[in-house]
Amino acid sequence: MRKSLFIGYLLVYVFSASVNYFFVKFGLKYATPLGYMAIRYAIAGSLLAIATMTINGKYYLILNRDLALLSLFSSLSSALWAYGLLYIDPGSSAIFGYTMPLFAIPLSILLIREKPRTLNVVGSLVGFVGVIIYGVSSIMKGVSLVGALLTIMNAVFWALYSIYFKKLGNNNGLIVVSNMFIIGSLILAVMGILVDGLRTFTGIEWVPGFVSNLLGTSVIGGVVLFLVWYLLVNTVGVANSTPYIFTVPALTLALNYFIMGIQPTLPEIIGSAIMFMGIYLASI
Repeated sequence: MRKSLFIGYLLVYVFSASVNYFFVKFGLKYATPLGYMAIRYAIAGSLLAIATMTINGKYYLILNRDLALLSLFSSLSSALWAYGLLYIDPGSSAIFGYTMPLFAIPLSILLIREKPRTLNVVGSLVGFVGVIIYGVSSIMKGVSLVGALLTIMNAVFWALYSIYFKKLGNNNGLIVVSNMFIIGSLILAVMGILVDGLRTFTGIEWVPGFVSNLLGTSVIGGVVLFLVWYLLVNTVGVANSTPYIFTVPALTLALNYFIMGIQPTLPEIIGSAIMFMGIYLASI
């Protein structure tokens, strides 16, 4: 029963995470990145708060420095991810974005004095070799260097907020994520107004194409994704769950081909395979 639950949760998680790249990519045709992410965060945070109250019978706000930094780093990560998707395809975004664990290891040493195992270090080195192979071959093919760099910067902030998520481990995971989304929506809204002015929200085209993608990224790529991750972790634990989530970029590359007709080159396949192996080693 536990194994079947794990497989079910994993399949839903991988599918939700993969299609989320396409919801954001297509939705950006109708909105600015910061406005889009601010609305997504507000919807996802509100729905997760309702889900938390339904599951746990309670809800509360966490008002401390760690939650503030978690929300800030998450907002910066999402903003950079969305800006990166303006320039590159979802498959490349997934590959560059899932370099996150390779940054999380050195950052966790600096911030929380976490001592890595030898396998973590070896995996990180192997993973970076794969990223270099994939990155060089994809840029030579025409993938935007700007988009790649923005997405890798997103991975750095993703690593940072993952570390702060650990620091808030004594709190209910769903409440932490819901708080993060709600506070993050305010941060992204302020960032958007500073960067794009009122056009952040007034410039949004509320056409069916935008609404469907917004609901997709908010509900499937927000609520479902984090709710299923919470259930997955509670079923088999973080250590047993993490190595499997790197099937997300593999599925995203496949969807990239079927949805957008973008076929990876042989060097890109080799580079991504080496990267996945390195990240797997770094995560187990």
